[in-house]
Amino acid sequence: MDDLQLLSEVGRETPLPSADDLTPARDRLLAAITAERAVAGPAMTGPTAAPGTAGTRGRRRRSRPVRRLLVAGMATLGLAAAATGVLVLGPDQVGGEVPAANAAEILDRAAAAALTRPHVAPRPDQFIYTRSRSGATEREAWQSVDGTHDGLIRSTDPRDPAEYPVPGCRDGRAAAVKGDRVVPKVTVPCKPEPAYRADLPTDADAMLEYLKRNASGDGPTDTNAMAKDVMVLAEGYVSPATRAALFKAAARIPGIKVVPDVRDAAGRPGVGISWSTRDDAGVVLVFDAEDHTLLGTADSAQLEVTIVDRAGQRP
Repeated sequence: MDDLQLLSEVGRETPLPSADDLTPARDRLLAAITAERAVAGPAMTGPTAAPGTAGTRGRRRRSRPVRRLLVAGMATLGLAAAATGVLVLGPDQVGGEVPAANAAEILDRAAAAALTRPHVAPRPDQFIYTRSRSGATEREAWQSVDGTHDGLIRSTDPRDPAEYPVPGCRDGRAAAVKGDRVVPKVTVPCKPEPAYRADLPTDADAMLEYLKRNASGDGPTDTNAMAKDVMVLAEGYVSPATRAALFKAAARIPGIKVVPDVRDAAGRPGVGISWSTRDDAGVVLVFDAEDHTLLGTADSAQLEVTIVDRAGQRP
């Protein structure tokens, strides 16, 4: 239960005070104001007071203690209300909305949540298994931890299920693929693409520099390119320290904003974070509003990420 729900429950279960309950506090407040007016006396006016000077000073001298008494009186009313079980709401709780957390705060909470997650470093010969959904279609992927073993991608689209090989890169060569088939006796040049990176930064400053280098290359830094790199890393298997650094660095990317009323591709509601220098939403990461874990994006819901021993094996 969140704070607003708690306040609502307390309000419903607590009876309102009667007029007799509030009379003593109200009388004390009015008596204090009346006594102050009697001591302060009328404001300075007449021929000895220059227009807009003495008269104004007199009103200012009187208004300060009266304001103090009003504040004190309201505090007295608050205490009286507390004694009778009444919940007193502040200005932001009456006739308005409590300000929502901003984008940087949400990412900071996501970083803190990441550090509480357990972590097991995979072996080089294992695979990172990911299961995601976009609408009615689920996608499973088995990616080689070190990038040298043959992986697999499987689409469970009920209308057009498919399975695609992902050849590993060994000695600078990988099997050639055409469509969903490996071309016999044909290889292509390659570089291993590890599914798990133990060398990624675990510090927010270093992570931000890493994202900038990847996004800029030899040209200017591109906000949307940085956001896409954040998305790719966040949806993969990384250490808790790397994930926390990633979210903290992401909070410092220009163009960050909260996207309200957002759902991931599986329809799960959450809070969205976006980076864009254009009119469209750009990359939108969707976080669980309660525990701040990543649900996925508006285009791809992250359902499972774990380690398995072979391609095709499910957890």
